[in-house]
Amino acid sequence: MVYVGAEMVQITIEQMMDAADRELRRLNLSPRTVYGHCKELREFADYCAQNAIQIYSPDTGLIYFLQRYGLDMADSTVKLTEQQRATRRTIRFLDDIYQFGCARRNSHHDYKVPPAYADVLESYLSDCIKNNGAPGTIDVKRTKLKQFLCYLDGRRILLPDITASDVSDYMTTLYQYKRATIHIISSVLRDFFRYLHTSGILENNLAGDVPRPKIYVEESFPETWTPEEIRQLLSAINRRTAIGKRDYAMILLAVLLGMRAGDICALNFKEIDWRKKVITYTQQKSGKINTLPLLPLIGEAIIDYLKNGRLDSDCDNVFIRHIHPYGAIASSSTLSETIKRYMRQAGLTIKSRKVAHSMRHTVASTLLRNGVPLMTISNIMGHDTPKTTIAYTKVDIPALRKCALSYGARRELP
Repeated sequence: MVYVGAEMVQITIEQMMDAADRELRRLNLSPRTVYGHCKELREFADYCAQNAIQIYSPDTGLIYFLQRYGLDMADSTVKLTEQQRATRRTIRFLDDIYQFGCARRNSHHDYKVPPAYADVLESYLSDCIKNNGAPGTIDVKRTKLKQFLCYLDGRRILLPDITASDVSDYMTTLYQYKRATIHIISSVLRDFFRYLHTSGILENNLAGDVPRPKIYVEESFPETWTPEEIRQLLSAINRRTAIGKRDYAMILLAVLLGMRAGDICALNFKEIDWRKKVITYTQQKSGKINTLPLLPLIGEAIIDYLKNGRLDSDCDNVFIRHIHPYGAIASSSTLSETIKRYMRQAGLTIKSRKVAHSMRHTVASTLLRNGVPLMTISNIMGHDTPKTTIAYTKVDIPALRKCALSYGARRELP
């Protein structure tokens, strides 16, 4: 079967191979990625021919993987080799085509705006900026909409032709995401559809047709670090090297001040006041100005990096890349990947936590346990309201229940 509109029709292995070939060409993947998929597709097609399998189904890929490697591809606890991961990627590639009519990319960083939708997307984002949208919010909208527009391109759907059924079909492709992520995507799509309607691009306003899961305050608890884990992480950094000096200073900003990864990567010289011993910076996510103390340990680490590690560069950012070009660190995910590398060296379990952001939760929870008022924690985190900070401190329920909120009427949480 293959996806056609809202219906599923039967598809042969040969037809599936043709569809995979078209998707590889449409996605404009790197030659190396295309070569890898083609190699795996040939081996899969040979397996089907040898076993007289003519009709494709999701079970075909699972059985193929099991017979080839003796492993259950769906078992997330199994550690796969590089070759096994390559086979799994191709099977998932085929399953996407089978279920959704087009293949999804492995990472949101891979999505490129199809030319047919580029002008509308930029017009929408410009409108968001005019309406005082925060830089971080604009980035999130761009990322989520690039993924949606690539889906439309794969289904050959133009913006004026989108229907409620198309929206529903797209939302089904998000089944592997967490509810909170789907909630964000839904909000972005609703706002985008309102813009398309008011701009005359869409005749009907589809904002109300976007399903959005309800998010409960106590639904999940944020991941945090123990003091021992922090000590192990910092001890794994080789501070004798230039990169180690840089990474140590950056991680201290996250560990001790709870700064966001993007703000750490973008920190520039003029935002550090050495005389007053403060860091005053504009938050990328909200566009709000936040001021934090330049703690002695952090100041010493930054000075050590600047004097003994940082390469010569015209870049205004404090922390720079140490491979050519020696400029700004392009993505906030770089810091998270760096932390993960040191976690592996320290023998720490990565689990599913957002490693850099979990340090913000840790700082907030630690402050709460130490009796710091919620309003003060909110200011340190750079939040607009203490209500946002509550999500960061959920991990310490006993302290939170005793905490008399420093805004509005004093009360205890139920």
